[in-house]
Amino acid sequence: MAVKDVRPYFVPSSESVKPSSWSRLVEGEWEPLGEAVENWDYRSGLRLRCNIIADPVMIRANTRLDDGSPLAFHFGWRALDTYLVGPTTRVPLVDEQFDVEIEVDPQYAGATIALTRRLVLERDRLSPLAGEARHAGSILWNDEQPLRLTGSEAMFPTEVVDFAAFGIDEGASWHLRMPLSPDEPAMGALLLLINPLDKKLVKAVQKEKNHTDEQLVLIQEMEEGLVEEIVRWSLARWDELEGCDRESFGAAARSLALRVLIDPPAWTAESMLGSSMDLRSSIVAGARSIGFGRTVS
Repeated sequence: MAVKDVRPYFVPSSESVKPSSWSRLVEGEWEPLGEAVENWDYRSGLRLRCNIIADPVMIRANTRLDDGSPLAFHFGWRALDTYLVGPTTRVPLVDEQFDVEIEVDPQYAGATIALTRRLVLERDRLSPLAGEARHAGSILWNDEQPLRLTGSEAMFPTEVVDFAAFGIDEGASWHLRMPLSPDEPAMGALLLLINPLDKKLVKAVQKEKNHTDEQLVLIQEMEEGLVEEIVRWSLARWDELEGCDRESFGAAARSLALRVLIDPPAWTAESMLGSSMDLRSSIVAGARSIGFGRTVS
């Protein structure tokens, strides 16, 4: 049996506060927000919206706070891994229906956040009766929705930069910056650099939906290359990756290699060092089998 949240004061009935589901702004259109944001990286902000239907008269009657005590909804988010709390948007309890929008700063979001909605008493009450909320900050109603911003694989930021300024060959379309140590945290350990001269790839990467067939091919081919780089990186350090912390990039890279290749250690043997094309074929096939890159059918 589920544990019921019982507060030491009167709270509104479920009929008096009816929140909608959250929506996310994607390329100028509001779309339903699920449990995770796909293809998100640490340079992408989130703009979210919800609707609230409330009955101020019923709420005050239910809570016995019909003395004019200030009540307001507060909307915000908090990171579940870093415990950072984002700014809140305040809406006084006046209107019966309203929309509210919030922004999630990607620099502080972490891997998973909780979207919070609360109805709060905003001022201490000097002479409350038994069962009435008294202290400022008392939460009369609330709900939370967890939102995953990274999947089970390591996510990393993408930047469009001048390749010449970074000392990278300007004829390349992309370049993956790898961590120096396997023990670096998985979150943000990699940096994918995109060459602005490859305008088609830049446009494809920056678009979130409705990709053309050509754009999908460009992204899928880059995905295959990224998986290959990470797997080759892990094979070169295979013996030291097993002892890495599970939150490290080394652990994430090892996990990816185990999903892509049937027997990763076999590719670390000296006898296999000259089989670069065979290894590439196996990595590409394995990457495609778990949803990265193109399919041959």
